[in-house]
Amino acid sequence: MIKFLDLQNSLKDNDFAAFCIYGNDPWVRRKALARICQWADVTDDMGVDYLDNPTADDIAFACLTPSMFCAKKVVVCQNLPTAEGKGNQIRQKLAKIIEQYDGSFCLVVETESKPLDVVGMEAIDCNKLSSSSVSGWIVAYAKRQGVVVERMCADQIAAYCLCDMARVEMEIQKLIDYGEVTPQSIEQLVHKDAEYVVFDLSKVIANKNATRALELYRGLIASGESHFGLFGLLYNFYRRVYYIKISQFTPEELASMLGVKAGAINFTREFAQKYKPMQLKRALDCFAVADAKLKTFVDDDEVMTTLILQLVSL
Repeated sequence: MIKFLDLQNSLKDNDFAAFCIYGNDPWVRRKALARICQWADVTDDMGVDYLDNPTADDIAFACLTPSMFCAKKVVVCQNLPTAEGKGNQIRQKLAKIIEQYDGSFCLVVETESKPLDVVGMEAIDCNKLSSSSVSGWIVAYAKRQGVVVERMCADQIAAYCLCDMARVEMEIQKLIDYGEVTPQSIEQLVHKDAEYVVFDLSKVIANKNATRALELYRGLIASGESHFGLFGLLYNFYRRVYYIKISQFTPEELASMLGVKAGAINFTREFAQKYKPMQLKRALDCFAVADAKLKTFVDDDEVMTTLILQLVSL
């Protein structure tokens, strides 16, 4: 099994007949495929065959028919059947195709679930990257463009983007084009994920700093955030903290259940350590009271100010 960050080195001076790109991050899977195509010297879609839900015969025909445009054809299979029966037949057929490898093709199977167990097929782990891996990627990406990024700055970018690699790539390129990657330029130019902004406010609340919490709240309102929007973000955050506190699920499982990014779960898990389950239950009760008041058109600012002070006093 090859980790995504090790893929570049693994491809050097090695020949592979087949890969299984698997994992829960579409950006990472897309980049892995791009690197494989580059390694195979395929520069455009003319040298790539994309097969959706193919049969074993479809795959065999695509792999064993030479390309008219390049020396090595890349055959990408998506939505392959994996259930017992038909899935087993396809895996056996793939193994036979790989046995016939003559250097003229590279078979790539892409899946979100676990890798296929096929003899001769190399698995590439494309799950979401850890925060340290994201920071390392930022430093390496900038270095390839002749820009030095301090690790502290890389950590700051990763945090603001909640380790969402699609956003990380966009934001670091923006900073490189700007010509400066410093804490000041990051603060000025990098758009903080809404989940991070709420996390920032929640940290101040958890630290019992009422004055600073109200300053952040008023700053968010002044920047265009609505009272209802902020209420919803805060409520979802505290609800997530409560579930994390009382559950034994992994960050990936919780992210899927709650409909958020895995990076948001990691931030929330750190925050959950500051509370006991009963305190979080009382926090949710405070949100229920505030919600009822907002629905009866009580002054929005008064309701939110009271809610924040109640959360500070937990």
